[in-house]
Amino acid sequence: MSQPTSIWSPLRSPRGAAVSTAVVAVVVLLTAIGAYLTTTNAAITTGRSLAYPVVWITVSLTAAVWIGRTVDGRPRRWRGLAVGGGYTLGLAWLTGLVGTTTGGFPLRVHAAPPGWGPIILADNGVFQLAIVPFKLVTYLALGYAISVLVAAHRGSVRAAVLGVASCVSCTGPLVAAAVGVVGGTQATTAVATAGYDIATAAVVATFGLLVAVVYRQQPGGR
Repeated sequence: MSQPTSIWSPLRSPRGAAVSTAVVAVVVLLTAIGAYLTTTNAAITTGRSLAYPVVWITVSLTAAVWIGRTVDGRPRRWRGLAVGGGYTLGLAWLTGLVGTTTGGFPLRVHAAPPGWGPIILADNGVFQLAIVPFKLVTYLALGYAISVLVAAHRGSVRAAVLGVASCVSCTGPLVAAAVGVVGGTQATTAVATAGYDIATAAVVATFGLLVAVVYRQQPGGR
């Protein structure tokens, strides 16, 4: 006897859950950005700066949800947690979300457009945190996806290596600072924007490869 079909059944499938996640992420982020722009006097120099968090968060959460719902059987769960956690921490270190102390200072919270902010800065005299929400969400999603694939003993090494390319987003500001000394503000803005363009492409490619790894191993895909 067949089981009755619930109206929520499509949302429970990997694809349905992923689509729902994408829709919710886009709606929430765009609503938050709209509210921020209408209630503040923030000067936005380029619309692309507002788009980066939307793309990063939407792509990362959507892919992570699909992978998590699709991959069954994770016999190496603890190994997956160790690899995924180390991967996330490594990305956070490379991109400056976590670093060594610069002398110590109390917790600071700075307002910024949704996704970019609120930016959280803290330094306890040993480690320093510089949390940018959309980067943190993306790196956590990457770490989760990698942990799932490793726990399930799937081929994720190439995707993991490609994921490190997303740390180009940390080199952009560094290069921009050097160029700004010579070329002024316009050069600084151009280099920083180009860095995030490349980083965004790397993030999308990384999650695309992770999804492809899983999809190829599913009979007919899901």
